[in-house]
Parts: sequence; structure tokens; C-alpha cells
Amino acid sequence: MSFSFIEVWHQAGVIGKSVFVLLALMSIYSLGLVVERLVRYAAARRESLAYVAGLHQALDQGALEKTVSEAQRHPRSPVAQVVAAGMKAYVAGLQQAAAGRSGVDLVEALDRSLERVRDRQVAVLKRGLSGLATIGSTAPFVGLFGTVVGIIKAFTSMQTTGSGGLAAVSGDIAEALVATGLGLFVAIPAVALFNYLTTRVDDLVVDINDVSGEVVAHVLRSGRETKAAGA
Repeated sequence: MSFSFIEVWHQAGVIGKSVFVLLALMSIYSLGLVVERLVRYAAARRESLAYVAGLHQALDQGALEKTVSEAQRHPRSPVAQVVAAGMKAYVAGLQQAAAGRSGVDLVEALDRSLERVRDRQVAVLKRGLSGLATIGSTAPFVGLFGTVVGIIKAFTSMQTTGSGGLAAVSGDIAEALVATGLGLFVAIPAVALFNYLTTRVDDLVVDINDVSGEVVAHVLRSGRETKAAGA
């Protein structure tokens, strides 16, 4: 027989074909997820840079409401969403303090809002990566299952034909080896891409933490300057 994939497919049994289809679906899902995440991370990076450029100017001018309104123009920026949530809480605290309500800790309210939304944005950035990791870890075992099935078929063919020649078992051995190869073909890129995407997420998280820290430092500095001017 020819050892092309088409010939192996025709020679494979129901279980072997099921393994091939499952591995193909896992590969397609991995590819689609990686493309979607790369587009998402590129947009997040691009919009975050645009937002930060305007954020510094708004903070220097004391236009706190502008930091919130600008975030609406960058919905795919995790930095914008985190900072906007924190500034909303801070502005609300300022309004409460101006109304005479005591016990309002503006910095604590800002920190809580930043942390809560930061965790939510990180979860959004990591969406789907667990599935990619699962595919990377399970695909070799799916391929191994196909290998075992092919070997069992080979021994069954030997028993049925009463011959141990290569011609009697070549199709089953080819099915087993193809299953092994497909499992590795799916798993190796999935693991490599999972590590790469995780690094991209970590970079975005660093950006979120850096900008959040700058916002908190600006608020603290502004508070000290206000107290000094009042004194």
C-alpha cells in the first residue's frame, strides 16, 4: 500500500479515524485561538499606548474626568479600563469629601478599584489560554491512544491471517505511527504558543501595574501639594 495520509485514512478503523478527527479539531481550535489572542493583544498594546499618552497630559492638567472619558475611546485597552475605574472611584470620593462626608479614604478607594478591575482585565487577557495548555498536554496522549489502537489492530491482523509478514500489518503500523506523529504535531506548537502568549500577557500586566502605580503616585503627590498649599 501507499503510505500517504489518504491511504492511511482509508485503512484506519473507526477508532483510528476518530483519533485523527479529534487531533485535527484540536489543531484548528489552537490555531483559531492563537490568531484571536494575537489580534487582541496587539489591539490592547496599541490602544494602551494611545491612552497613556493622553493620560499624562490629563493628569498634569488636573482634568481627572478626562482620564475616564478617554478610556471609552479605547475599550480594548486594559490599562485604560483599569485606570478609568480607579479614577471614577477617586472622583466619587472627592465629591463625597466636598459634600462634607467624613471618613472617605480616597487613596484606599482608588487602590481597591484599581486592584479589582486589574484582576478582571488579567482574567480577560488570559481567556482561552487554559484550553491551549490543555491541548498541549493532552494531544500526545490522544496520539498515543491512536498508536495503541493501531498496534492492537496489527496483532489482530497477524492472528487472523496467521502471517507475521510486513504486508499483513503495514497498514495498522502506519496508522499507529501517524497517530503518534499527529499528536506531537498538535502538541508541540500548542505548548510553544502557550508560553509565547503567556509572555505577552505578562508584558501587558506589567504595563497595567506601571501605569496604575503612576496614577497612585500622582494622587498622593497632589494630595501632599494641596495640604502644603492649605497650610
